[in-house]
Amino acid sequence: MLSGSPISAVLKRFLVLAISFCAVVAVIAVIHYKTDQRLERMALEADEAHNVVLAHEVLTRELRSVGSDLTFLTKLNELRELLDKPADERTRLLLAQEFLYFSEKKKRYDQIRLLDQTGMEIIRVNYEEGYPRVLAKDELHDKSNRYYVQRATDLDVGEVYISPFDLSVEDGRIKEPIKPVVRFATLLFNPQGQKKGILVLNLMGDKLIRSFQQAAIDISDHLHLTNASGFWLSSPRAVDEWGFVLGHQRSLSDSYPRAWQSILEQDAGQLDYGTGLYTFTTVYPADLTSQQRGAGDSRHGVITANGAAAQAHFWKIISRVSPSVLSDVGQEFFRKHLPLYTAAASLLLTLSFILAQAGARRYAAQVQKEYVQRFRENVETMKFAAVTLDPYGRITFCNNFLLALSGWSREDVTDHDWFERFLPQAERSEARAAFEEMMVRNAPPKGVETAIKTRRGETRLFSWNITLSRDHAGQATGLTGIGEDITEKRRTEEQLRKLSRAVEQSPNPVIITDADGLIEYVNPKFAQITGYSAEEAIGQTPRLLKSGESSEERYRKLWETIKSGEEWRGVFHNRKKNGELYWEYTAISPIRDARNQITHFLAVKEDVTERRELIQQVEERKRELEQAKTLAVMGRMASMIAHDLRNPLSSIKMTLQILGKRPNATRREEIDELSGIALEQVRYMEQILADLLQFSRPDALKPEWLSVNKLLDSAVFINQKAIHDHAAKVSTHYEPQLPTIHGDPTKLRQVFSNLIMNALEATEDSGRTPDVKIYARVDLRDSSPHIRVEIRDNGDGIDASQFEKFFEPFFTTRAKGTGLGLSIVKRVVEQHGGAIRLIGSESGGTVAVVVLPTAAIAQ
Repeated sequence: MLSGSPISAVLKRFLVLAISFCAVVAVIAVIHYKTDQRLERMALEADEAHNVVLAHEVLTRELRSVGSDLTFLTKLNELRELLDKPADERTRLLLAQEFLYFSEKKKRYDQIRLLDQTGMEIIRVNYEEGYPRVLAKDELHDKSNRYYVQRATDLDVGEVYISPFDLSVEDGRIKEPIKPVVRFATLLFNPQGQKKGILVLNLMGDKLIRSFQQAAIDISDHLHLTNASGFWLSSPRAVDEWGFVLGHQRSLSDSYPRAWQSILEQDAGQLDYGTGLYTFTTVYPADLTSQQRGAGDSRHGVITANGAAAQAHFWKIISRVSPSVLSDVGQEFFRKHLPLYTAAASLLLTLSFILAQAGARRYAAQVQKEYVQRFRENVETMKFAAVTLDPYGRITFCNNFLLALSGWSREDVTDHDWFERFLPQAERSEARAAFEEMMVRNAPPKGVETAIKTRRGETRLFSWNITLSRDHAGQATGLTGIGEDITEKRRTEEQLRKLSRAVEQSPNPVIITDADGLIEYVNPKFAQITGYSAEEAIGQTPRLLKSGESSEERYRKLWETIKSGEEWRGVFHNRKKNGELYWEYTAISPIRDARNQITHFLAVKEDVTERRELIQQVEERKRELEQAKTLAVMGRMASMIAHDLRNPLSSIKMTLQILGKRPNATRREEIDELSGIALEQVRYMEQILADLLQFSRPDALKPEWLSVNKLLDSAVFINQKAIHDHAAKVSTHYEPQLPTIHGDPTKLRQVFSNLIMNALEATEDSGRTPDVKIYARVDLRDSSPHIRVEIRDNGDGIDASQFEKFFEPFFTTRAKGTGLGLSIVKRVVEQHGGAIRLIGSESGGTVAVVVLPTAAIAQ
């Protein structure tokens, strides 16, 4: 009831429910209408295609029959005798009687003619007013100037010329009333291969066209037969026919040029243009007679129509459904279902009012939801799988689409039980019960979804629309189902749901733009980071985030990259809605459609502000450490130079002072001793400076192929004086057949000489006699051979914690030395692509291990 207020609470609730229900009914009606219209359209298209095929079959059968007739006549004994004896009048009369009898039986040839090799008629039988007649000799004509005779004289043995479909002409004028005709001509040869005549059959075109029209009687009001140029041979409007002969030039190609061009480019098909629905196929007369003759007469070979010319000679069977008829498809829906939807709307309005008063909105919504769901299942869109069953469930027809999908041949399914052949075991009982319900009790059919089992054991999901066939008494006599394979559709829907959830829940911002860069989608993470809501971003371009720090040239290169189909990656300094700047790593990829055309762009972003700040801090810390390390090295170098040069300079100074105080010294031995001390200190300082120069300015390598054995022996030889001075024992142990290495002999010799010298000096503080052992062997690593050299000493060893420090510049534990020797050694080894390390020996000494590759050094 209405209250005193303008709009009462009950009325408000009623309006909400009424509008909602009416909207749902409208949506259902639209879906129902479109589905019904589509099914009606599918039925119309299938019917058009079926009738065009029937018309094609009739023309095919008629033309093949003419080929058989032509073959039969060429085999007549009288014809062969007449070819051998052209002047034999008796044989000519007998052959004329055979032609007369043949024409009377067939009743479809306007003329049967035998011409000599010059084109003059020898025998001619006309079919006039229902009876054949043999023409007298004075009625025969010279046909040598007719195009079909001229074409026939160029034929080879067994070939046939088939003329275009035109009108009969006599004495240079079109016969009245007009007589459509197709001429079949073959050249006759005697056994010696000589041309002796031409046999011509004039097929009555009007009978051929009547057969053609009768075959497709259901569509005869819009069925057309045209020649290769688009002129009508048969038309629902008789005044349009034979325009190329009668001169009015009316043609289908001129009336519907766009549709004709598409029809001309295909042999068969169905096209929907604004001028109508066109269903068409092509008849190649020469091909049909070729198949017939080739199969029936091996003596004459295959009948052709002058090679390539045959391909240009064809007829088009065209069904054209006008736009007005197409627009009427589905109009019956309103007459059939308008009362139902009107009643439904009225009922829902009443129900809305009741529910508004009772407050049962949830119950009404649930009922409506179930109703919509059931209705959608009933009107699921279908595709082109088709099957027909008899009342016992046996398959009487199965189309190629379903056969190709299932893997069965037509013989495998025809007359077999549908449920046993196609349905999985679990669904057979329920499906058979529903089928019997329709067949026995005339239950109305409904759309269903069933699984189809293929020959390979796979299962496909189909949605079916079912139509019953009934006899005159209304009893069901069979069932036809049109089904759509929805397996991939269901799978794709699931994949899209997963993809959608993944993008929505992505921890990174995601943007999708159109091809012009306008934003069509942003995920929640985008709004969270940038502060722009989806409503604010959609319709804008990504320049919304632009901070102005990136150059226009960079944006231009970005667009060039992604429009070329490649992915672009880079970092932007962008601005949020609140003005805050942040760093963002972006990957932009093009999205292509089924034609490989770019339609959208996908940008996946990541806020890397904190990461960049951390990297900057790490880089700053690294620079500080490098600077501190450099200062420390310089400090050690300054300390080393001050320490190592002060002592020899003091010795030289003292020596010079002694010599200065004793200028008159006469002892040569004393002068030599002091000079030797000074010279030794000068050499020591030279060595220090040489090491410093080599460390600061390493020379480039001059590699060559070297024997490791000879290289090590050379290093031992260089140190012979030191070995002798230390009274040391040096032994070498080389693995046989060592491969050569690629290296600089001078630098490698310096490496091994330095290591041998270090081994000799390892026992200076222990008092032991040096015992140095040198090993060389092959070391397999990383699937390629290396040479491993070990130089072992018998000293006191080194603390393992200091192994790596010995390779640092200016680090030494000795009183004399720059601390650069092992640093230089390590650099030379690494220049050769090798590695060096120090390890402890089981006997207590130290082992220097050098590993060098056997591959060539890259220059």
